[in-house]
Amino acid sequence: MQTVYCMHRCCTVTYCPLVLSWAITVHKFQGFEAGFGKDDMVKYIVADMNNLDWEKSNPGTAYVVTSRGKTIGTVTPDNPYPLESNIFFDGQIGPTRFTHAAYKNNGEECLQVEKRDNWARYLHQKSESTKSSYDENTLSTMHDNNESIIHHPLTANQSELQSKIMNILTEPNEKWKQLRNNYII
Repeated sequence: MQTVYCMHRCCTVTYCPLVLSWAITVHKFQGFEAGFGKDDMVKYIVADMNNLDWEKSNPGTAYVVTSRGKTIGTVTPDNPYPLESNIFFDGQIGPTRFTHAAYKNNGEECLQVEKRDNWARYLHQKSESTKSSYDENTLSTMHDNNESIIHHPLTANQSELQSKIMNILTEPNEKWKQLRNNYII
């Protein structure tokens, strides 16, 4: 808080100076970093870690947010929260946040974690199946086609892209409709 006196020093006003900031979910912040370099758009992250139930429902979010800061500063017993850190936490944080979040109180793995791991295994199997189904020349052509699509999108603008994504989500093909039940709650 700052207090400012009038020019006659008889009146004061006390206010809290504000700094412009913005919020974003950790899911949308993937791929970004916070740092103090001249090219770093974000300098600080204040992460609301919520409670442990959040991590159980959204496995990996604590890891994502902690891995976005380039430095946590020099932590010492006298200064556990150094100002040269790029990341600050609010909510429940501690070593168990990362080691116990994937398990229920009875020791069983959380359903979300199990589904995430199943999805990762499925994608890995599909990748291996693709590699074994095609020769190097075909794989190279597929890779080149994907690169072309990335650099020359099939949509003319953002609105068209969003429309296509919504159509894929709301009208998935029959095979995906069956598969997604195994991975999505």
